[in-house]
Amino acid sequence: MDTGTSGNITMTDRATGARALLEQAGLEATPRRVAVLEALAALPHAPAAQELLDAVRRTTRMDKVTLYRTLDLLVETGILQRHTGADGAFRHCMAPAGENAPHGHFQCTRCGVMTCLPPLPEALDAAALLPAGVTVEHVEVRLDGVCGRCRQG
Repeated sequence: MDTGTSGNITMTDRATGARALLEQAGLEATPRRVAVLEALAALPHAPAAQELLDAVRRTTRMDKVTLYRTLDLLVETGILQRHTGADGAFRHCMAPAGENAPHGHFQCTRCGVMTCLPPLPEALDAAALLPAGVTVEHVEVRLDGVCGRCRQG
């Protein structure tokens, strides 16, 4: 039964997708983990923890500590990526295609909303700039500016 929509993806589809992601990562699909992934999939941007917690609490009881532990686990297993916002707060988003492929973000300096950008082209591969023998483990690119909504307002 369809319980709501976000774009062309129903809530039922998001729940099924969340369970599949968890199972592929070897994690149990607990109601709280599923709720976090569903809430994140329903948001059109990379939310800060409080915004995500507010979204999760619409369907599931969860405290802040449980949310942070869940986010940490989902980042460790590669389901989510964690990025630092201009305010120093972490934002979370789905890893592109279930991978830890680097992708950039745009963050509005007025409203603070962070949106995901497409995966970075190979031409921006930082490894090509580094000395031999160095291994890149994490790439974070954030472009700051004013979004169209704030520019109009």
